[in-house]
Amino acid sequence: MPTGPLHFRFVNSFVNGVPTQESFSCRCMIGEEHVEGPDLQDYEPEPETFPFAGAEEIFDSSGRDEDYDFR
Repeated sequence: MPTGPLHFRFVNSFVNGVPTQESFSCRCMIGEEHVEGPDLQDYEPEPETFPFAGAEEIFDSSGRDEDYDFR
């Protein structure tokens, strides 16, 4: 199987909501450093007022019970 010259492959990911980047040695046919995964430059943390999608609907459907406020 043909291989390319030794270079690095960078893998972007999110771990517990924090952007991370790992590097690995690579000999693929691309032959130059490359990045995989989401673009970390455009990363903006989600606002803490709504920790997940649908939080407002859950709060409304529970009769606005303060014990079940997921916002």
